[in-house]
Amino acid sequence: MNIQTERTQLEAPKTETAWSRVKKALGPVAVVGVVIAKLFAKLKFVLLPLLKFLPILLKSGGTMLLMVWVYTQFWGWRFALGFVILLLVHETGHLLVAKKFGLKVGAPVFIPFMGAFIALKDAPRNAWMEACVGIGGPMLGSLGALVCNAMGEIFAAPLFIALAWFGYFLNLFNLTPVGMLDGGRIVTALSRWLWLPGFALLVWFGWKYPNFIIWLIVLLSLPRIYSLFRKRTEEEQRYFEVTPMQRWTMDLHKQGVRSHGHGQDVIVQ
Repeated sequence: MNIQTERTQLEAPKTETAWSRVKKALGPVAVVGVVIAKLFAKLKFVLLPLLKFLPILLKSGGTMLLMVWVYTQFWGWRFALGFVILLLVHETGHLLVAKKFGLKVGAPVFIPFMGAFIALKDAPRNAWMEACVGIGGPMLGSLGALVCNAMGEIFAAPLFIALAWFGYFLNLFNLTPVGMLDGGRIVTALSRWLWLPGFALLVWFGWKYPNFIIWLIVLLSLPRIYSLFRKRTEEEQRYFEVTPMQRWTMDLHKQGVRSHGHGQDVIVQ
């Protein structure tokens, strides 16, 4: 018995392997991972919808913040923030009408000095639908400018008055019946030939007040001007079929929006 005990005592101590050290080191990490997994399983009904809308938040929210930052350099953050919110209100008008017709639309995207836009993933099925989506922006945008105007008068706040006037002007400008502007979409339910005087007006404006954005709109409007002078297919003819009642309704809406901001462009000149 004594000899066996002495042999046991004389044996060299066992060395710890690298794998056992790794297991000891990763043990706490594994425990934390299990806890996080259980927590995520409980919160997945909240987190998954948020992750679904994350690209939208990054695209719309990110471009909005960029535009606010850029305009802050010129006009200060208060006016920049109010101006971008008015643009958001305008684009929301397009979005709501498009959704009403069951059209799939992208999130609003904001581009400094260019404005904002929403991408229609589904094309309007006829000219009436296109005109309704087109006029939705100026209608809600003019209402937003009117609210700013009222707040400026009630609280004697020049900032809100300035925002209102800019809102009026932008919505009026968008009613120019040409190409990619809202007015160009609206007149598809009235007469496509109204694109010609709208195009001429835009060219005159760009000549008298040289501006890169104006000339860019002119260039982007050329395909629609060209389409006036080529033979229409049967599908295109059906697209532009609008009833007299729809035509009168759209004209009244356009005149109503235009009356909100009539003469408001004086301050910008």
